[in-house]
Amino acid sequence: MPLTASPAPAPRPTYGAVLGSPYVTRLLAGTLTGRLPNGMAPVAIVLWATASGHGIAFGGLLSALYGLSSALAQPVKGRLMDRHGQTAVHLPAALINSALLVALPLTGPYGGAGLARPSS
Repeated sequence: MPLTASPAPAPRPTYGAVLGSPYVTRLLAGTLTGRLPNGMAPVAIVLWATASGHGIAFGGLLSALYGLSSALAQPVKGRLMDRHGQTAVHLPAALINSALLVALPLTGPYGGAGLARPSS
């Protein structure tokens, strides 16, 4: 039997207490807004693929490739941010991602000229 009593466990924080902390609500809103394109890009890719005459399987494949490349790039981006800072990494990454998403309708399914319906 120990001679001293164990300390009482710390009370668990509530969501209200966390959201009431300074800057937490603003940080959460900015994070959710900034991540919205990450959730909408796969949907937009499937919609683009089906609207341009391809099957939903092709759109799903492109969306899966987008998700896989994003999952593989996130740890690399995190390490680069630790070394070089957030702005030095986020800005080029956002520009490259945006440019590639804008270029997607300009390319055909196999890298050729796009913006035309595939011949059936």
